[in-house]
Amino acid sequence: MLKLNYKKIAGFIVSFSLVILLPIFLAHAQVGGDTTIQNPLGPGNDSVEKILGLVMDLVAKVGAIIVVFFIIYSGYKFVTARGNESEVTKAKEIFYATIIGGAILLGADVIANVVINTVNTTVGRS
Repeated sequence: MLKLNYKKIAGFIVSFSLVILLPIFLAHAQVGGDTTIQNPLGPGNDSVEKILGLVMDLVAKVGAIIVVFFIIYSGYKFVTARGNESEVTKAKEIFYATIIGGAILLGADVIANVVINTVNTTVGRS
């Protein structure tokens, strides 16, 4: 059974909070109380649609790298199987799962872009 170490979890939460909040407090102290936070995503990325588009692009790029890695890994499993039927079956499963995952990733990206373009053209007509 999984035992949770609450002291480690609490320590992680406190450390993470300090890492996130400390720069904000330091910036507030240096400026003297009148602090504005710049948009880290750059100028022009202030709508939910644009931010979600950026997140979707990032997920697609990272997912593509992962798909390529797993295709190479399944090829490695095929080579190291050396005719062992159970190892070849595992390599095939990895390969098929990778191809299906890549297709889902590509399909999700295409569907998201179609929905965004449809919404933009529909809103532009009203």
